[in-house]
Amino acid sequence: MKLFNWSNKKDQQDNEIQTQVDFLQAENDQLLDQVESLKLDLSEAQTEITHLRETIHRSQFQRGLVKTGIGLAILFISYGLLILLGEQNSNLPWLLLIEAAFIFMMLNRGGDK
Repeated sequence: MKLFNWSNKKDQQDNEIQTQVDFLQAENDQLLDQVESLKLDLSEAQTEITHLRETIHRSQFQRGLVKTGIGLAILFISYGLLILLGEQNSNLPWLLLIEAAFIFMMLNRGGDK
């Protein structure tokens, strides 16, 4: 009779251990699924970041706006310098027009490459 009880306890312990193993295995599978999901989300986020960076760098509007701003700044600086140097007022519009044409031609030529 003792032998029977002993084997029953051993079976009960084995069942408890198996239950714990099954529980831990299920939890492990769930955690692995979450890790894979996070890896996928991370790779998607990195792809989106790369796409957005390429879009920003390729933005022709932004480049054109920056180049136009640079050209206008150079024109204003040139106008101020010509006024300080005492250039005749009749020559100022022609000088600035020639300089503006040259600046915009150079800025637009660099953007085509």
